[in-house]
Order: sequence, then C-alpha cells, then structure tokens
Amino acid sequence: MMSAAVSALILVTTRLGAQAPVPEPPAVGQRVIANGASDHTIEAAETSDSDSSSHATRNRYLLMAAGAVTAATFNQATAMPVQWKRTWYGYGARLADQAGFGVAEESLRLGLLAAMPWKGVAMECPSARRASGHGFLRRVGAAGTCGVVNTLVVRNAEGARRPNLPLIGAITGASALSLTWRPERVDAGKGQMFVLTRIGFVSGSTALKSAYTEFTAR
Repeated sequence: MMSAAVSALILVTTRLGAQAPVPEPPAVGQRVIANGASDHTIEAAETSDSDSSSHATRNRYLLMAAGAVTAATFNQATAMPVQWKRTWYGYGARLADQAGFGVAEESLRLGLLAAMPWKGVAMECPSARRASGHGFLRRVGAAGTCGVVNTLVVRNAEGARRPNLPLIGAITGASALSLTWRPERVDAGKGQMFVLTRIGFVSGSTALKSAYTEFTAR
C-alpha cells in the first residue's frame, strides 16, 4: 500500500502544473476597444493569448508524459504490482498503465468540460489574503483550505459557485477505468482500495499545487 501511495504521489507531483487551466483564446473576429486601444493593439493581444494557450497546452502534456515515465520507473523498481515482473515486458505494462490513466483522465476532463454549459475559473480566497500578514501556520492553513476549495469548486463567469465536475469526474473515471487492465481487478477489495488511493492522491496533489500557488503569492 505504501508503494502504491508513493507511486501515485510521484505521478501527480511531476504533473502538478498539468492541472492548471489552459487559457481560452479569444473568439475569432472579436474586437473590443477599451481605454483608447487601437484595433491593431487588440489583434496583437489576441495573437499573444493564442500563443500562450498553445504553450500552456504543450507544457501540460509534457508534464503528463514525464509523470507517466517517472511513476512507471518507480513501480518497476519496487515491483508494483507484483503480478508484473521486473522485465522489459513488465516495464512496458507499467508504462502503458500510467499512460492509459493519463489519456483517460485528460479525455474525460476535456469531454466533461465541453459538455458543461459554463466555463469554470479558480475562486479567490479572501481568507488566504487576510492571513498573509500572520504566522506561518495560519498562512499554510488558509492556503491549504484554498487549495481544497479550488479543487472541488469553481465559479462561472457570473461568479456563481459550481462543483468542479470536469476535474473530479475525470480523476474518478480514469481511476476506475484503470481496473480494466490492472491485476487488482480480480480482487474486489484490492480493486476498491486501488481506486480510492489513486483518487485521493491525484486530488490531494492537485489541492497541494493550488495551495502552494496561493501561499507563494502572498
């Protein structure tokens, strides 16, 4: 169980940045003139936003690939799961497992995101701002709470709170889907424990990344 936990932690910590939302490029033909900015200036800003989105997407998938390779290598070294031997075939199975989880999670996330009638954005954390001038433990606690909130809840353009279904649904679905090829599927108890462990560590590390971002920004 400890090896499973460490493996999950390696997977998610090497792709913490992959959970950050990719900025949406402006709509084609959109023109907004504000503060005396010329139409030419807006065009340049739109091009910059598009380049930034492409760069963020590329970094996201590079981090996911690095996480899969690192976790598979750790699992090979610790012979986890034991049913997959420490051979090149076993390493291939472990790498395919990690890659399959990543592809399933990202596909589910994008599918759920496209199906949602609104686009979620991270929520502000007034408690973290108020704690910025206080002691270390209070700042850590406020940032940690912010991380959990921003993992489970987002807000739409109007400011209304919504559950972060694309992220949580993708993590849960991909974790359950992993059992279709992993040896834990033959044991109901081990299968349930595997799914819960992976959901917990992926969600927890996502919250940790959000908390770290909030803490260092204060």
